[in-house]
Amino acid sequence: ALSALVPIVITWMSVSGGLTWVNKLIFTPENKGGLGFPFVAPLMLWHMLLAVVFTNVLRVIAPQLMPAAAKNEVSFASYMKNIAPIGVCMAGSMILSNAAYVYLSVGYIQMVKSCTSGIVYMFAVLVGQELFDGQCLGSLLLICGGVAAASLGEIGFNIIGFTLQFSAVVAESLRLVILKALVSSSGIKLDSMSGLYYYAPTCFVAILATLSLRVEGAVPWQKAWELFPVLLASGLLALALQLTVLVFLKQASGTTYAVSGILKDVVLIASSSVYYAHPVTGIQIAGYCVSLCGLTLFNRAKEALARVTAAKEEAGEKEPILPTNKATA
Repeated sequence: ALSALVPIVITWMSVSGGLTWVNKLIFTPENKGGLGFPFVAPLMLWHMLLAVVFTNVLRVIAPQLMPAAAKNEVSFASYMKNIAPIGVCMAGSMILSNAAYVYLSVGYIQMVKSCTSGIVYMFAVLVGQELFDGQCLGSLLLICGGVAAASLGEIGFNIIGFTLQFSAVVAESLRLVILKALVSSSGIKLDSMSGLYYYAPTCFVAILATLSLRVEGAVPWQKAWELFPVLLASGLLALALQLTVLVFLKQASGTTYAVSGILKDVVLIASSSVYYAHPVTGIQIAGYCVSLCGLTLFNRAKEALARVTAAKEEAGEKEPILPTNKATA
């Protein structure tokens, strides 16, 4: 019922948007209204440490929330071959996407993220997971055109930030394509909490390796300790997001989830623009609207393609192996 869904949608939007807000505040310099801790790897390492602890505790006290992990069917060899690469891609996506917040506005990042579905589709076509479709391609060109317009209109455009965010989208797309290949080839089906249970340790190790390379320079651990309440809030919001997504996807359709995501992005763009005094230009608004139209058309084209494929498979199953006259002979 709609009355039951509204609180879930509001909770998910609040937690997801809240996490973005808190992380942006952490990374933003103090003279620009932030907390002045632009170190992504330590924060993501903290997130993954909490995720490892949380999922292991959850497996003991509420195994019904993570059925795949409770069955314990994944061997070490299978983990290293099938799941570890997904965890590495997840770590890359997390670090790159959060690093982009150091250089770019929240609003512009949400606009660039709108092309994620298209990048996933292109990778899936390249590896043979999806069929090429002209309508999908046309929709993708619209999305790309919208993102290009948003980039031209971005007042504080930064090529480093754009490269980081686009690389994050590519890493996330690779993760989703590898995940689909994992399900189809090995038959391992992971629910969202079981996925986090298995990916988090690999993520933790990959992020620890990045931190040890000192890519971001020396981390001011004294400053991190001073900001511990805020860092704790960020980590707890990340865990809460996993739980709310779990409940949301069980209660709502994919379309509702997508529409809620667009609404959340609009609220994020407007609120962050006001707080950071970073105006959104008319070109950006037009570009984002074009991207959203392209995304809607793309989803419709994918759904139509899925229906045609399903109808063909069903027709193939109904087709008799032998001709009718021989089958009844």
